[in-house]
Amino acid sequence: MTITVRRSGPRDREAILALMKASRGDGLSAAERAERGFVQGNMDEDVLTRFEEGTGVFVAEEGGALAGFAMTSEPGAMSSGPPRLAVDAVGEGAGRLFLYGPAAVDPRYQGRGVLTMLLTALSRELRDRFALGVAFVEAANAKSLAVHRHYGMTEAATFVFDSRDYCVFTFAPDEFADRG
Repeated sequence: MTITVRRSGPRDREAILALMKASRGDGLSAAERAERGFVQGNMDEDVLTRFEEGTGVFVAEEGGALAGFAMTSEPGAMSSGPPRLAVDAVGEGAGRLFLYGPAAVDPRYQGRGVLTMLLTALSRELRDRFALGVAFVEAANAKSLAVHRHYGMTEAATFVFDSRDYCVFTFAPDEFADRG
């Protein structure tokens, strides 16, 4: 079967939230979480709905099964904590920007280019409205750091929140729109 990517909607919310919860790495040691990667934060259906109605949440699926998701949001969608600090770290001079993340790929689909497909689709959709995508990754998340570096995203800044170190990555959606 073929993996396809599209914007999510109400029928996808339960599966997205379930994959997000499963991707948190709860119950794993710090070393296991670092190696496998993990999704931060909690999200409920109301926040997910706001993201969907804004810049969008993108899903990859195969035969109706969720393979992965990538969320995007306007800088003001989350007005505090790491999202706000990431935007502040990049600064107003960067041009019109959106937040990228969280993103997760179901383990059964990892290694099949799902994240590349998601990044390409969201970049195509957002490149005419935004100059820059901004992501933040906890320094303890070795897998996610490696993935962002693999994609050639710019390590633009660092910050500390709640005694945890974060790295801010940026990318131009124009540069990602033709990948895949």
